[in-house]
Amino acid sequence: MELTERSSQLGLLERRLADLLRGGTSPTDRPVTVLTGPVGSGKTALSQAFARRACDAGARVIGASASRAERSVPLEVVRQLVRAVPSCAADAPDIRARLARLLDAGALAWSDADPADAENARLTAAIGRALLELTSRGPLVIVVDDIHHADVPSLRCLDYVARRLSGLSVLMVLTEAPRTRPWQADVHAEMLQPAKLHRIRLPLLTAEGTFQLLAQRLDIPLARSIAEESHRISGGNPLLVHALADDQAAAPRSADAPAVGESFREAVLSCLYRCDRLVLNAARVLAVTGEPLHGSLLPHLVDARLHPALGAVDKSTSAGLIDEQGLRHPAVTQAVIDGMTAEERVRLHLGAARLLHDDGAPPARIAPHLVDIGELAEPWMAQTLLDAGEQALLDGEVETALRYLRRAHRSGVGECLRARIRSALARAEWRLDPQATIPHLVSVATAIRAGHLGSQQAAGPIQYLLWHGEIDKAVDLVRHLSERSDPADPQSVAELLIITGWISTLYPGVMVDRPAPAVAARDPLTLARVKHGLSGVILLSGVLARGDAGVVEKAERTLSTTGPDDEPHMWRVICALIAMIYADQLDLADDWCNRLDRHLATPHHPTPSATLTALRAAVAGRLGDLPRAGKLADEALGQLSPKGWGVVIGIPLAVRIRALTFMDQLDTAAACLQVPVPPAIFETPLGLHYLHARGTHALAAGSPEAALADFQLCGQLMQRWQLDFSGLVPWRTESARALLRMGRRQQARKLVRDELARLRPVHVRYRAAALRVLAATEEGQERIPHLRSAVRLLRQCGDRMELAHNLADLGHAYEQAGDRRQARAATRSARALAEECGIPTLWPSALSTRDGATGSRAGAAVLVQGLTDTESRMATLAAQGHTNREIAEKLFLTVSAIEQRMTRIYRKLDVNSRGELAGRLRFDRPGTTVLDPLTRGTDPPGGRPSGPQPR
Repeated sequence: MELTERSSQLGLLERRLADLLRGGTSPTDRPVTVLTGPVGSGKTALSQAFARRACDAGARVIGASASRAERSVPLEVVRQLVRAVPSCAADAPDIRARLARLLDAGALAWSDADPADAENARLTAAIGRALLELTSRGPLVIVVDDIHHADVPSLRCLDYVARRLSGLSVLMVLTEAPRTRPWQADVHAEMLQPAKLHRIRLPLLTAEGTFQLLAQRLDIPLARSIAEESHRISGGNPLLVHALADDQAAAPRSADAPAVGESFREAVLSCLYRCDRLVLNAARVLAVTGEPLHGSLLPHLVDARLHPALGAVDKSTSAGLIDEQGLRHPAVTQAVIDGMTAEERVRLHLGAARLLHDDGAPPARIAPHLVDIGELAEPWMAQTLLDAGEQALLDGEVETALRYLRRAHRSGVGECLRARIRSALARAEWRLDPQATIPHLVSVATAIRAGHLGSQQAAGPIQYLLWHGEIDKAVDLVRHLSERSDPADPQSVAELLIITGWISTLYPGVMVDRPAPAVAARDPLTLARVKHGLSGVILLSGVLARGDAGVVEKAERTLSTTGPDDEPHMWRVICALIAMIYADQLDLADDWCNRLDRHLATPHHPTPSATLTALRAAVAGRLGDLPRAGKLADEALGQLSPKGWGVVIGIPLAVRIRALTFMDQLDTAAACLQVPVPPAIFETPLGLHYLHARGTHALAAGSPEAALADFQLCGQLMQRWQLDFSGLVPWRTESARALLRMGRRQQARKLVRDELARLRPVHVRYRAAALRVLAATEEGQERIPHLRSAVRLLRQCGDRMELAHNLADLGHAYEQAGDRRQARAATRSARALAEECGIPTLWPSALSTRDGATGSRAGAAVLVQGLTDTESRMATLAAQGHTNREIAEKLFLTVSAIEQRMTRIYRKLDVNSRGELAGRLRFDRPGTTVLDPLTRGTDPPGGRPSGPQPR
């Protein structure tokens, strides 16, 4: 072992050697030098280096190494010294032969029973005198390693020699590791009297010393990068530092952290086995319990016979592995645990669990020990695991909760306790994968029907049934709970009221029996509990029913006191964010979403993270940031499976479909529409967003009838649920768009005016959208005031995408009115915004392609089966004789984009020229729809749209 930070200690030994070689020691010198330091600190390496230097300087050196395994072998250390006597000396054979006879006799005659036995004393003196004869033939250095392990007869002989070395040319160097209690304390006390020895202490390495030692084995940059952490792991123990260097050398090149492998584990165990048995036992207890050194469990779990020596366990006696905080590093803890048998670990875990339980410790302290034992034989054990699992879940430690709850579930417990465990497991599994909760929900439902669970334990699982669209099961379970609940029990009544409140909000068309009025329901504390539990629902209901922007302040208070990882209140946070979005406070909602995302304590828990990401996508979509909205929605959808999303898939899927549609990626959006959604989604407000997105895609893809069906179904559901609020879905405005595409101008105008009459002044976004559609129903310059008002409103609310389209319409209206300067300004602004929003295609609204008030079909666009809306407009303009550059100007595209799309149009319609294209697009031809409603006589009759039906 290389010597690092040992130059001062080696220098002291060399000075002692120099004094010896100059003519012996003075009578006042202390003839014995003891090197003391923790196991692994380099005492052996230092003594061996000194022995080599002594030999090189001309001194005779004899050495021995004591061993714990040979403590019971009489005179073994002395025998090693005798064998080390140089055979070249003239009298060496005689002395060695005489000592051999004495040692053989002593090994047979020595009595441990009576250290003062006359025969023992005689043998000690005879051996000591023979050893002293060696001192008359030149300087002699005697080195004994690990003197604390020496056998008693050898210690007495060495003590005999040491007491007679004054004035002789002899230097005795011993190495010793601090012990919790000495082996044969009386003999050690005699041998190692401070008055007759020099003590040289070897401290553990400093951080710089750790680096120097690593640099002897590794590249200097690598050694420097891992030195600090290596010092924390090893405590500066040279043996452990060497082991870390070995592991690092064998590991792939990485400077992030020291490699901790087999060499380190073996080095830790080697140190512990070379320490006192008490240190090894204490290390095992500390590894299992994780307690500090002076914790309550250690005295009860180590060997009772060793209790008096516990106070001596410290850095010095434990090779630096143990300090006041317990085992110094998790890597050390793992090494100690790996070195134990399974039976040893189980024994200590079980003992610790029982001690903690008897002392009334909290379940969170007991549970880690119960996980790793065999059978949970005592009734309190499974209950403790359940309690600890529920607490871990409240603390956001879902993996820990699952470990406890799964272990509890595997035990043989009663039906009621098992039902509570399954309920808690459902709550935990939901945060990682809602789909994994389904088997637990089946068992919980059975337990509720059997009366094994009350409303408090059932609340969470019933919410997850709502998440998965199992509304019938949820209502049935609420009925069972209501029948069995005690109307005088405030807690049961409160929980039932909260559950029914959630059902009424998430499934507004479902009728559920509420608990009958009872004394408990009128209790102020019960009412406060219900109000707190339904605070998120109240916020959301206020916005949906009234478009109430006043809830924003309450929503902010909710968000400032809870977070999405705060398990019991997570739903409140989600509702508060949705309320902000519906109240059109998008900048505020975006700020809160980003703030919560940054401070999410458990970002690796997919469900809350995915839900928050979906809401961030919804905010981005409403702000018109289409690339960000699409990216966030895609990220959210990737965090959970479609089945895992349940009915909530309506949020991210709708955002993604709309974003792709507006970015003209219709095929990709169509693929999103193939993702299966639960049928129950159309019984929730979330299904409205999906219908809205599907209708938007249908309208862009040239299917206005299908779009109208989806928009009108939204309206029917919203009216039936008494949630007719544009912030949810502006179904009248969207239906009017579809009607315009179908040529039903009067019906569209009536719908959009109805929408404008219903909107409040604060609903600027939806008023602007309605004004744009209203402008499309007007003629010539009459459109301009509506569009200018819409642009002004959109600049207030920040919807850049809608603003880009409005500016495009306004530019076209100015152009038709002959105001080219205003037209160019509006067009430039529209193009800039479109680029920011990621909109590849900007076109005027359905009716702004008409030529003024003439009603001429010259500017009308045609929707052709097989072509998208954009392609239909290009085809129409091309058939009317416009050049590619003119088409690009009108549709706000580049010339190259027009050329590529025209090629696609020719291929789809199987034509080869613009002449053939004009022939295919005759306006009276079946399969085409003229977009100019003024060319239509009356609105065509429409049947009831097909689509999902509400409950």
